[in-house]
Amino acid sequence: MASYIASAEGGLRRSGSSRSKGGQGFGGSAGFSGAKVEARKDSENEATLNVDDHDAARLQRLIAAGRADPEEHGWREVLEPETEFPAAGTGALIDWECEVYVPEGIAPVANQSGLRDALRTMEAMMPQARAMGLDTEGLPDSDEMSAVAGFLENVDVALVVVGEDTSGGDWKVVGSLNNQWMAKGAAFDGDARIVAKVKRRIPAGSFYPLLSLPGMNVSSREERRRQERQGPTSDDEKSLFLEGPLLVVDYLATYT
Repeated sequence: MASYIASAEGGLRRSGSSRSKGGQGFGGSAGFSGAKVEARKDSENEATLNVDDHDAARLQRLIAAGRADPEEHGWREVLEPETEFPAAGTGALIDWECEVYVPEGIAPVANQSGLRDALRTMEAMMPQARAMGLDTEGLPDSDEMSAVAGFLENVDVALVVVGEDTSGGDWKVVGSLNNQWMAKGAAFDGDARIVAKVKRRIPAGSFYPLLSLPGMNVSSREERRRQERQGPTSDDEKSLFLEGPLLVVDYLATYT
């Protein structure tokens, strides 16, 4: 986000400040025969507020700049994806209201650091649980938990989000999200607005393997190219592929 707003504004804001002043008065009066004496004292308060720039504010400014001058910033506010996406070149920024979801084949293993740690904890506690006579029937044994935890440690699978046309068109967008930048409890299922940079265009009839997205380094470049040409080879693999037409993107923001 920082690089995009810096390009739009010709630099990056580090911080800002605002200053406010306020005054108040207090006093009294005393009356005497034939005369009146008044006294008053004024005071003035000044407050200064320093504010660091934030990604939410940067996003608002980037959207405003893109919509105000789309040609200057390579901005596309998408209203008709069926006609606009085929013309979207690499590097274009798209602003699109769509329906988002996480593919079923990715959701069980994406960003599962919490599950991995829980499995390691359960694995370590199993001997003590059995020694104390606790009921562990139905739980996976230590070897099974160790195998799953080891798999999650060695496979870096990011959360993939797909956006599709709410009106039922064929075009989709797909990209991965970094857990570091996701709001706590964020859900990706339903209507949302996305801002994203176009990386590649996959035509109709071609396939895109979800495991080739950034953060999913589970196959070589040559293998990914083969998968794109061949597509899924069985029904079990269908959930790990998306069929074109679609845009592969880097998400800048996904919000409702």
